[in-house]
Amino acid sequence: MKTLHDMCLSCIARNVSKINRLGTFLSSKHKEILLERLCWHQLFTDENAPSISYHLFSPALQRVNLSYCSQVDDKILYLLSQSRCTPRSISIDNCPQVTDKGLKCLSQMLGYAEQLTLKKLKHLTSEGLKLVRSEAITSVDLSECSSITGPGIASLVSECPNISTLNVDGLHKVADETLVYVAQCLGEKLEDLDATDLNLITCVSTRALAEHCPNLTRAVFDGCVRIDGSGLIDMVEMCNITSLSISFCYKVCVQKLEVVFSTLRAKGSIHCLEMLGITVSPLTVEVLSFFPPSLTHLSLCGVQTLTDSMVDMITKKLGQSLLKIDLSNCLHLTDSFCRSLALQCTFLEELGMRNLQAVNGTDLLKLFTDKRAKNFKVVTLSGSKNMSVKVVYAITSNCTNLEILTLAGLRNVTDEVASAIAHSCPNLQQVSFRNTDLTDTGVCDVAVHCSKLTMVALAGIHSLTDKSVIALAENVPYLEELYISGCARITKQAVAYLKVPTYMYVYVHTCMCVECNSTHIHIHTHLRTHTPTRDTHRTVL
Repeated sequence: MKTLHDMCLSCIARNVSKINRLGTFLSSKHKEILLERLCWHQLFTDENAPSISYHLFSPALQRVNLSYCSQVDDKILYLLSQSRCTPRSISIDNCPQVTDKGLKCLSQMLGYAEQLTLKKLKHLTSEGLKLVRSEAITSVDLSECSSITGPGIASLVSECPNISTLNVDGLHKVADETLVYVAQCLGEKLEDLDATDLNLITCVSTRALAEHCPNLTRAVFDGCVRIDGSGLIDMVEMCNITSLSISFCYKVCVQKLEVVFSTLRAKGSIHCLEMLGITVSPLTVEVLSFFPPSLTHLSLCGVQTLTDSMVDMITKKLGQSLLKIDLSNCLHLTDSFCRSLALQCTFLEELGMRNLQAVNGTDLLKLFTDKRAKNFKVVTLSGSKNMSVKVVYAITSNCTNLEILTLAGLRNVTDEVASAIAHSCPNLQQVSFRNTDLTDTGVCDVAVHCSKLTMVALAGIHSLTDKSVIALAENVPYLEELYISGCARITKQAVAYLKVPTYMYVYVHTCMCVECNSTHIHIHTHLRTHTPTRDTHRTVL
C-alpha cells in the first residue's frame, strides 16, 4: 500500500522544475529523499538540474545519496559543492559519468563526513582519490572502482587516518605493498576490511594485519586465491576476529585450516565463518571438530567434500547456537543431514539448501511446523528439484516472518503455493519463482499482499503476461529488481509502466524481439562476483 507521504514526494519529484519556491516548503530530510528518487528515475535532466541545484542542494543536507543515475556527472557534483553543504554521509554509486574532477568537488564537502561511498565509478582513478583528506571519515567503500591502484589507497589512509571500515572489493591492481601500508597507517583503528577479489595479495598482507591491527573484527578475503593460510593463523591469533570469510581461497590447505579453527576456538570470539567453494582435501570430521562453538553463522556452500556425517557432527556441536547455515551446492548431501538439522537446530533463522538434487526434505517437516518455524527469515531452496511439496507448503504456511524465499526450479510450485505465501508472509522482501508453474493469478496475489518486496524473480515462466508486471507496479512501491527473462508474453510497454509508480530504482535489463515485439529480460544477479562458478554458489535467485 502506497502512503500519502510517498505519493506526495513522487509527485514533487516529477514536477520539481514546475513548483515555485519548492525548497522553502521542504525539510532537509525530504530534500535528501527527493535527491535519491530523482536519481533512481533518471530525472537529473538538463531541464531539472537548475531547479534541483537551487531548491534541493542546501547547506543543511546531512546525507547525500546519488546512485544509479547516468545523468549525475562532474557538473552536478560541482553544483552540489556550491551549496556549501557538509553532509555526514556521501554516496556516489554507479554513476558512470563521474570522474576525478567530480571527486575534486566532493573533496570540498568532507569536513564533517563520516561515511564516504564511491562504488562502481569506472573513471575514478588514484589521482582523484589523492584529493580526499579528512580526519572525520571513518568508513570508506571503494568497491569495483577498477581504475584505482595502490598509490591512491596509500594516499587515502595517510590523509584519512581514522578509517575503521575499508572496502576495496574488486580493486584488482592492489597488491601486498598497499595492504601492508594500510595496516601500518590505520593500525588499531582498523576494525572492518573487505578485500574481496584482491588476487595479488598473499600471506604477507594477512601477517601485516596481524602485526598492526589488533582491533580487526571482520575480515573478508573472498577470491584471494594466493592466500595460503599461514598468515591467517597469525591474524586470527593476534586480532579480535568475530567474522571471517575465506570463500574461494583455493590455496588454503587442510592443515592450516585446522590450526585456524583451533585458534578461533581457543579465543571464543568468532561468530561468523564463510567458506564457500573451499576445495581442501581431505576435509574430515576430525578437522571440523575444531569448529569454534561460538559460531552462529556458518556458510559451507559448494564444499564438495562435505558429507552427511560431517553435517551431523556440526549440528550436534553447534545446533543450539546456530542462527544461519548454508549447505547449498554440497552435492554429496542426502536426506540424512535433514534429520540432523531438524533434531539439533533450535534457533535457526537462515537456511540455505540450493541445488541439492538428492534431497526431498521430508525430514525437515518438524522444523517448519513447530514453534521454530516463526524464527525463519531466510529459506533458499532453488534448484533442489526433488524437494517435497509438503515441505514447501509447511514453509509458506508457517514461517510467517520470512523475508527471503527462493523456490526456483522446484516442482509443484503453483498458484496455491503463491497464495499461501501471500497470506502468511507479509514481511517478504525477496522471492524467486523462476521456472515454476505459476500464472498471473499467483503473482498478482503475492503482489497485493506482500508490499515490502524489493526483488522478484519470475524468469522462465512462459505463461505470465503484462498483468503480473502491472500488479507489481501498482502494489509493490519499493521494488528494485525484477527478473523476467524468457517471459515472452510480457511487453515493453508493461516494463516501461513498471518504472513509473515505483519509488525505488528498478533494474530491468531488456532486449527487443523484432518478430513478436515482446520484451525479454535477461537475468542480472546484482552480485559482485564475475566468475560463473562463483555466481552459482552465491546467488539467492
